[in-house]
Order: sequence, then C-alpha cells, then structure tokens
Amino acid sequence: MAESYGIEFVEQRLEEATSRGIIVTKADLNEPLPHEDGFFDIIHANQVIEHLTNTDLFLREIKRVLRPNGYAILSTNNLASWHNVFSLALGMQPMPMHVSNEALVGNVFDPRRGERHPFEGDAHMRIFSYRGLRELCLYHGLEIEGLKTAGYYPLPPALARLACKMDSTHGVYLIAKLRPRHNGL
Repeated sequence: MAESYGIEFVEQRLEEATSRGIIVTKADLNEPLPHEDGFFDIIHANQVIEHLTNTDLFLREIKRVLRPNGYAILSTNNLASWHNVFSLALGMQPMPMHVSNEALVGNVFDPRRGERHPFEGDAHMRIFSYRGLRELCLYHGLEIEGLKTAGYYPLPPALARLACKMDSTHGVYLIAKLRPRHNGL
C-alpha cells in the first residue's frame, strides 16, 4: 500500500494534512529534507518553491531523495505570464511578486491588495520565468521531462488551455515534470 508524506511548517496545515492520513513532518524546506537518499518515487511541490529563500538547496534535495527512476512535479507562478508583463509595463508590482512579508501591495488590480498574508512565511520570495526554472532545474541535475504552462488570465479555462497550447511560455503557472539526471546516463 502506498503511503503519502508531507512536510509542513504551519501548524494548522500540518494538522489538516495529518487528519487526511498523510504522514507529516514539521520542517523548513529551506533546510535539508528529513528523509534518506532515494526515499521517494514521486515528489509533488505545488506552489512551494516561490516561498523559499534557498531554492538551490530545495532542488538539490529533491534530486537526492528521489529514487533513480522517480520523478517530481513542481509548479509555481510564471513571472513571464502576460498579466505580470502588463503589470510591469504599467509600473505596477506583478501580483505574485511580493514586496512585503506582511501586506499585499503594489498592484491596483490585485483583488487581495492591502490584505495581510494569512500565515507567516506566505510571501513569495522568488518568481520564475519559463527559462529560469528550466535552467535552474538542469543546473541541479534534474532532467526536464516536460515543462508547460497552465492558466491564461483573464481567459476562461477552456480558452486558457488553448492559449497555453499556442503560447507555451506565457501562461500563469509553470508546471515541470522532472527526473533525476544521473552522470553517464
């Protein structure tokens, strides 16, 4: 039987995951992962990497704890999405690029503008472009098996899927399927 593991540092989220049958460890993803080498078949990190200050360590650790034939699915905001490009052109902060650990500010179109971050550590530290994420993963020995985008503001889902197929680098979210690269293979 498969087991699901999680790492969380927000107590409320930890308790919620545990109640769903996930084996959760309280840890900081800016530190080495508390698992042995080759422990996981699959790693899923959805909307995580942008919150970390040590993205290099995080990607090295993903490679370390993946089995040789395992894979990781990583998703994050896309700095090069058209709504972020337009925000910059208008002199505004791109919505996913936070300038404060306390409040969401800098973009008059942000529906959460002026609100406080609900949990300490929720601020986005780094936002990636398509090429930036690709090259950083490769640098850390993670082979890109697939890299695509999803969402295309302000289009509805069906049109957004079509737009992402036609323009694979400017969707709202980046989604990467990664495998550990082994020297000599």
